[in-house]
Amino acid sequence: MRIERRMKKQLRLAWVAALLFMAASIFVTAEQLLQFKRTVAFASAEPSSARIPVLCYHSIADNGAGNDYIVSPEAFREQMAWLHEQGYRSIDMQEFGAILSGEEPSTGREVLITFDDGYRNNYTAALPVLKQYGYRATEFLVTNWVGGDAYLTWDQVKELRAAGWDIMAHTRTHPYLPLHTAKTQRDEIAGSKAAIERKLGTSVTAIAYPYGLRSEETMRIAKQSGYAYAFTFDDGWTTSEQNPYLLKRLFIAGDQTLADFERKMKS
Repeated sequence: MRIERRMKKQLRLAWVAALLFMAASIFVTAEQLLQFKRTVAFASAEPSSARIPVLCYHSIADNGAGNDYIVSPEAFREQMAWLHEQGYRSIDMQEFGAILSGEEPSTGREVLITFDDGYRNNYTAALPVLKQYGYRATEFLVTNWVGGDAYLTWDQVKELRAAGWDIMAHTRTHPYLPLHTAKTQRDEIAGSKAAIERKLGTSVTAIAYPYGLRSEETMRIAKQSGYAYAFTFDDGWTTSEQNPYLLKRLFIAGDQTLADFERKMKS
């Protein structure tokens, strides 16, 4: 009789233990499920795509009638004034990379202003206007053209750098890259980077393809040469979804009116 009571007591304790274990299991499972749902929601959330207008200029001069690559100083000033009125601030390549990668938030009012080739009027005509609005720019330099007629001197390049401009590469001689051998392309792409870094002591992280032309081999050489970004001539806003070696820009042509510029900026 005493044994039977002991067995019944043990059986009740076993049932209580089983019930406690089941309750604990349900609690843990629910907690784990909640954590799992949170993790999945975080992992599946779509990262917001960064969009940055990258303006592409060449020469800033008054003799540009009929030439898409020459923007008059008056038109350039109007465009910079419009950007300023709209609350845009210019960024450098470091900020550009941080926003594009999501390391820094975007306000939607950043602009990267770029110039190709290294015309001297970028220093004489564009720099004063940009200074007026507290803007800076990125110069994509053809290194073998420095010091030539109508082109920047190295002293002027250094002054642009001191004014906050980034000096990036546009090859050594501005060739049609895909038409050349890998060896020649590497000499053009890596050579311009090395020349700028040697002259200025700064890091060159971006290149603009001459004429916007590139091939898979060109892109591969740019990456192997240590560039983080390469810009094309493909018209459009730059986004974080683009291949970093196929970044678009907004080409600013000489015959564009201010209304054309506004539409391009709002596209």
